[in-house]
Amino acid sequence: MFVVKKWLGQLLMPLPFSLSLLLLALLLLWFTRFQKSGKLLATLSLVIIALMGMRPVSYELARSLEQTYPPFEVSQYPHIEAIVVLGNGHVSDPAVPERSWQNNISQARTLEGVRLAQAYPQAELVFSGAVAGDPLSNAEVNARMAASLGIDRSRMTLFENNKDTHDEAVSISRYLKGKKVALVSSATHLPRAMALYQGQGLDAVPAPTDYTAKQSQQPQPLYTYLPKGRYLMYSEAAIHEWIGVWWARLRGQVNE
Repeated sequence: MFVVKKWLGQLLMPLPFSLSLLLLALLLLWFTRFQKSGKLLATLSLVIIALMGMRPVSYELARSLEQTYPPFEVSQYPHIEAIVVLGNGHVSDPAVPERSWQNNISQARTLEGVRLAQAYPQAELVFSGAVAGDPLSNAEVNARMAASLGIDRSRMTLFENNKDTHDEAVSISRYLKGKKVALVSSATHLPRAMALYQGQGLDAVPAPTDYTAKQSQQPQPLYTYLPKGRYLMYSEAAIHEWIGVWWARLRGQVNE
């Protein structure tokens, strides 16, 4: 089921989905009589890629997710016993400095975790992130970055064996039961993560980071509305979260 879920999730992302439509369109155009259907699918593929790569579309997809919770203010939470930093990705390439192994998402989450660890010196710092296509777990790589920024490894606990956010929520919530926890993740991902962790009974407060839907305070030139790979990536991340929320609701993992 896990592998099927991962494949379906990836194939429903804008780029693979659009390329699948384009492939089907080419098959229709080259090998069948259904020329009109082929042209329609090819056009639809182009429109999806173009729209998902535009700043206003990626903004609208992500903004409502990212603004679900306000930024974490230390002054509002005087008593935090643990800080949970959710993992994302890295590549432990020996030809690259270790401080550059994290992707931008993991780096942003780790930096927020370090900020909170400095604000709450008695709090335990928990990193999640499994081994996936790399000799090291993402939790280990993120912990190394935190250690390089001055956080003692003795304060850290790593969860390296969970497949997805739901499995992490089950095991970490069981481990931290009864404690007040700051949950650190990307602002786009946090609504789903909070629902899963609170569904497991964890007393968690949100600590969003890694924002993508940022509102410019000045009018932008027209050329900034042209499709870009960066905005396609942001749209993909937002769609991934919306699909994740619906999937969790379908399986009864979160409340409506």
